[in-house]
Amino acid sequence: MSPEASDIAVVITSHNYGRFLKDCLDSVSTQTLKPAQVLVIDDSSVDMTASVVQEFPEVSYYKVEFGNGNKSRNYGFSKITAEWVVFFDADNFMLPNFLECLYSAITDDISFVYCDRINFGDGDVSWYGDPLGVWSSQAFDVEDLKRGNYVDLASLVRAGDFSGFDESLRRCQDWDLWLNLVLNANCRGRYVNKPLFHYRIHNESITRREDRDRAVWYIKRKYGLGMFAKIPVLRNTYYVYRALRMLRIWLSRGSG
Repeated sequence: MSPEASDIAVVITSHNYGRFLKDCLDSVSTQTLKPAQVLVIDDSSVDMTASVVQEFPEVSYYKVEFGNGNKSRNYGFSKITAEWVVFFDADNFMLPNFLECLYSAITDDISFVYCDRINFGDGDVSWYGDPLGVWSSQAFDVEDLKRGNYVDLASLVRAGDFSGFDESLRRCQDWDLWLNLVLNANCRGRYVNKPLFHYRIHNESITRREDRDRAVWYIKRKYGLGMFAKIPVLRNTYYVYRALRMLRIWLSRGSG
């Protein structure tokens, strides 16, 4: 396929991220492989998001009042007609060859393609657990995916295999999506060993606001992952899981 056009839709979700959105849309508009569709789903913003989108006439704009990022992503998906889709957050931005590199890795047996990213801080990000700079993923492995997520949301997904985001989740929705595709639909992913987008860490990001432990427990219970998630008397007890997790961390520190 010509590098000038592709059968890819880019769905960008934004909630009061207007100050970041221009960088994001600039990065999409300068891709070496042009997307067929670009959509901005503006969920309950009260900032300049709408006016930023007006600078990009090729972008379709939808204003919703969900207060739910995953519902916004699902809504965006309902508006696309392309064969492949990328879900992208408005506070991040792509390198120029992001779409081209992912798209070139597609084969008939692959349902999603993912890559590394570049973490960068915006303000005080001392609370963030991972180091800044290149964050590396790994080759696709089902057993490793069961143990924890290594596939970022910013990946190329075959639209025909997309199963929808769990709208009850506020964090780890990407891990839930990949597990659903892999464990319930026997889909496979492919890793592109390159950092292809910038991931912005800032004080308003969902990474800081939401409780990751609660989301992880919910997903483990949902897919029956781990010994405690499979025991009926424990599988609905989040606080037992959290106490056991903290005990494990404490014991590992003590042994070190």
